[in-house]
Amino acid sequence: MNPDASTSPELDLWELQQLQQELKDWTFTGLHHIHKNWQFLNAQHALQWHRLARELSDRRGQDCYFYLDYVGSGRIETDIFNLAQGHLTRVDLDMAVMMNAMANCVTNPTQEFNPDCLG
Repeated sequence: MNPDASTSPELDLWELQQLQQELKDWTFTGLHHIHKNWQFLNAQHALQWHRLARELSDRRGQDCYFYLDYVGSGRIETDIFNLAQGHLTRVDLDMAVMMNAMANCVTNPTQEFNPDCLG
């Protein structure tokens, strides 16, 4: 781990492989960034998720980019980079895990909204 591990811990190979299994619906581009296409039931769900994801990203200072070109059909694309480090860290992959959890909260109509979805 690097000296500033509390804010941007490095990933060891085993930990990276474990997280890649958990994030198998994300596309890894080396250690540079990860990408995911989200398909929600409708634009309302997509925009609700986008608002929550954007708030979380802004609060944590992450380099997350959202592409809303097809939001009318419920589709959003997301990229997570770490521009400061030049490579992904544990914090970046934790953000992807949280985004997955938020998508489950938004799309599960039988479950009341849980603020824990925001991390």
